[in-house]
Amino acid sequence: MNALEKILSYSKPYKYHYILNISCNFLHSLFSVLSIISISPVLSIFLKITDVKKENKTTFLNFLDGSFNFIQKYFHYYINILSDKYGKINTLGIFCIFIILLCFLRNTFRYLAEYFMIGIRTSIVRNIRNDFHRKILSIPTMFFYDKKNGDLMSRLSNDVNEIEVSIVNSLANIISSPIMVFFHLLTLSFMSYQLTLFTFILLPLMGALISIIGKSLKKDARGAQNQLGELFSVIEETLNFTKIINIFNAENQIQKRFEKVSECQKKLSARVNRKKELASPISEFLGTITMILIVWYGGKLFLEKKGMAPEILFSFVGLFFQIINPAKNLVNSISNIQKGKASAERIVEILNTKCFQHDKKQSKSIFHFENEILFRNVSLTYNKLVLIQDLNFSLKKGKTIALVGRSGSGKSTIANLLANFYEVSSGEITIDGINISYLKTRDYRKLLGMVTQIPVLFNDTILNNIALGLEEKISINSVIKAAKIANAHYFIKKLPNGYNTVIGYNGNKLSMGQKQRISIARAVLKNPPIMILDEATSSLDTESEVMIQNSLNKMMKNCTSLIIAHRLSSNIIKNADYIIVLEKGKIIEQGPTHVLISKKGTYNNFLQSF
Repeated sequence: MNALEKILSYSKPYKYHYILNISCNFLHSLFSVLSIISISPVLSIFLKITDVKKENKTTFLNFLDGSFNFIQKYFHYYINILSDKYGKINTLGIFCIFIILLCFLRNTFRYLAEYFMIGIRTSIVRNIRNDFHRKILSIPTMFFYDKKNGDLMSRLSNDVNEIEVSIVNSLANIISSPIMVFFHLLTLSFMSYQLTLFTFILLPLMGALISIIGKSLKKDARGAQNQLGELFSVIEETLNFTKIINIFNAENQIQKRFEKVSECQKKLSARVNRKKELASPISEFLGTITMILIVWYGGKLFLEKKGMAPEILFSFVGLFFQIINPAKNLVNSISNIQKGKASAERIVEILNTKCFQHDKKQSKSIFHFENEILFRNVSLTYNKLVLIQDLNFSLKKGKTIALVGRSGSGKSTIANLLANFYEVSSGEITIDGINISYLKTRDYRKLLGMVTQIPVLFNDTILNNIALGLEEKISINSVIKAAKIANAHYFIKKLPNGYNTVIGYNGNKLSMGQKQRISIARAVLKNPPIMILDEATSSLDTESEVMIQNSLNKMMKNCTSLIIAHRLSSNIIKNADYIIVLEKGKIIEQGPTHVLISKKGTYNNFLQSF
């Protein structure tokens, strides 16, 4: 299934809405045609048309003309009756009111067609966004290792908007325009098959020109959308690192970088839009040429007295004017879809990302942790870069392991492997003898808690941040108890709305220490049997650190802990049951603290440096 088919598949649940839309478009086209050809009898009143009898050899094409002549004669006959009864002026008024009624019905059904299509469009875009966001939540964390957040944001916002404008909106024209064109062409054929055949002369040329423009559009549009993602990435870096930019006086450097990317995006965007706008004037110009030729050819038939009445020619030209817009919309829609394919490919690239690298079914459930977690010959490679190599260690229930090493040694990678954010390249990680890749992710992660070095909070209330992810209803007393353990309750109750205070984007209304304490309270409330701590107290002041370390020590007595060490002087590290020293993704030392100190190796050197 290609990208366009994937996007169009989102319209399947709305087939009944499409039926209503097509029905309304059908009626809109019908009344549109009737409102135009109804002008012919009105013109006959002014022109005092009399029937001219002529004999032609009977053919299918002559039959079309004959059928329309029959309808025309019937209207003329009816007009004569009304004229004799009410007079020509009153008859003219009656037909004008009739035409107004037809126009009213035409526009009513046009609105209803758009009404149902708007529901389809907005629903499709909503579903695409929902699926995109759901996919972001489900794909492995390793996927984001070399991805830019700005590019993903651009896909979710600009690419989805481009799909709505270029593809989903074009669905309305692709549905309604052919109906309009068919009805008008059918009516034009009945009015004069000769003139109708004449209108098809330039259609192959029009199609060829639009096809060339459309193919070029798709190529340029993808480049423009990729460049827009790069632009968003620069903006994100600017917003996140404003302090660093300012302290190093790098404003001009960053601005020049932004302007360079912006200029490139501007050129690509201008090229795309210019080519897109080229489709409309080309189709309109060709349509105008066709119309002029119709007037010339129809006038020629009239002057040569070959069966072309003046009121028919006027109605024919009026009806052809009506066909220009739907035909142009159809051509533009095809061009827009080519432009939107680039955005569709960028969205579908994410939607089609596999959630797991292996084909193993995650079918086993787990509800308790009984014995041990075992890393057996675990290695991890990403893009030919070895991150972890041949790790072997065991984490017994109720014990604490601290990971020690320089930056980039693999400490956080091991934590991510344990949390099943990454999948091992070789070897296995088991919990109570079961490979974690066989476990249902949601069940397994219910056993885990995590406190990161940089606290992660959401633009929500403190209550909802602490109770994050807990499906059962949590009492406020439970939240307060967890906050007290984390030494957070005392500052929370001083806030204007207490636990119902909204803390802003990433908790920016709070200090770093306050944010960390809420993050710790979240882990305490979950009370998981396995805890991952990324030096959770590193952002706290000395007094709070001592208090929280004591609280964490109490909590960790009842759970199994993996700690990423940044400061070896921390009591939590000193109290760990086992130390693993890492270097370039390998274990170079491991054992209890006193054993490693007695060896006077790498770990002892680390201690001496603090």
